[in-house]
Amino acid sequence: MEFSKELFKEGVLGTGITFPTVPEGKARIRTIMTATHTKEGLQQALEVLRRVGKRMGILQTSGT
Repeated sequence: MEFSKELFKEGVLGTGITFPTVPEGKARIRTIMTATHTKEGLQQALEVLRRVGKRMGILQTSGT
């Protein structure tokens, strides 16, 4: 849920989905894309997801 809050602070709506909706330890973020989203807007959202994920230690940096 903290990841969801941090995404929202940066302008991306990603709803946190936790137990009992999903099994314990399998929490996830739900996003919605529509035909009205631009390619640039989607790229911005991906960058926010990446940045917040790295900051929170959810995503690891790779050699690429």
